[in-house]
Amino acid sequence: MTDNNERIVESVDNNGDPVKVRVVAPTAEHFRDSQLVYNKAFRAALDSGALLRQKLNDHMLKQGIWDDDKDAKYKELSENIRAKEGVLKGGGIRLSEAKAIALELRDLRDEFRTLLSEKNALDSNSAEGLADNARFIELVRLCIVNPDTGIGLFPDQKVYDAQADQPWVVEASGELANMLYGLDTDYDKNLEENKFLREFKFVNDDLRFINKEGHLVDSEGRYINEDGRFIAYRTDEGLKTQDPNEVYFVDRDGEEVVLKTDKDGNEEWVKISLQERKPFLDDDDKPIEIQAEEAEITTKSKPAKRKPRVKKTDAETV
Repeated sequence: MTDNNERIVESVDNNGDPVKVRVVAPTAEHFRDSQLVYNKAFRAALDSGALLRQKLNDHMLKQGIWDDDKDAKYKELSENIRAKEGVLKGGGIRLSEAKAIALELRDLRDEFRTLLSEKNALDSNSAEGLADNARFIELVRLCIVNPDTGIGLFPDQKVYDAQADQPWVVEASGELANMLYGLDTDYDKNLEENKFLREFKFVNDDLRFINKEGHLVDSEGRYINEDGRFIAYRTDEGLKTQDPNEVYFVDRDGEEVVLKTDKDGNEEWVKISLQERKPFLDDDDKPIEIQAEEAEITTKSKPAKRKPRVKKTDAETV
């Protein structure tokens, strides 16, 4: 359930057991309490040597952690993303060209996110970043309550810390962040490239690539399963009905692969043509059938004879 004042979160704990909690919108009292936590954390961060945000930026530049090249790349990616979004919004080009632009936009955005996460990771270590995190945790502690009684589930910081890694706590924290900062739960779906790809049925509602028949495929149209493994079907009928009994694994070139286990129990996916090593051939192109154990026994039972050493005379050595 979702509204402006509260949200019900149905999740699980670390054991997979269901957990239901209520996330309430922070009150004025909650904000006052969290601000006190912010002030305390900010002072503690400064006392421990954390840098202010502005000084941290200067420090990153001096240390080459975030330099002019990265800053220029950041701006370049931002401009390219906006330009390609504009092309998709405007239309008027071939669908195939628009699809290529959408895929390129996905790659650009991934690169941008990687660069941005690098900067944000450093920023989170500033005095302000550490204090912001402490304030948010305090709001989480105060705003996650029992869905029936409305009583908070974390009476103190120690209780919260003991359960912070529980799936239901993580999910409820995410819902609170959405409420506080107006985050779009369908953010990825509403990106311009994904709206285009969904509109023209290049991806499904989970933003996974599909073909015209609805099969899961990669970006190049090769069949894959839910786990992203390359697959093929034994028959056309199996392909048509997506019969799981007709599926077999292939490599990216479409050749069937099988799971091979060696004598030590190590598993490896190999081409079916390499499942068993073919015998080597002699000079007449006939298979050489030699058992390794027999060869070893023969070698041990018939040691090579050593030729007797013949002492050379002085005349022979001259």
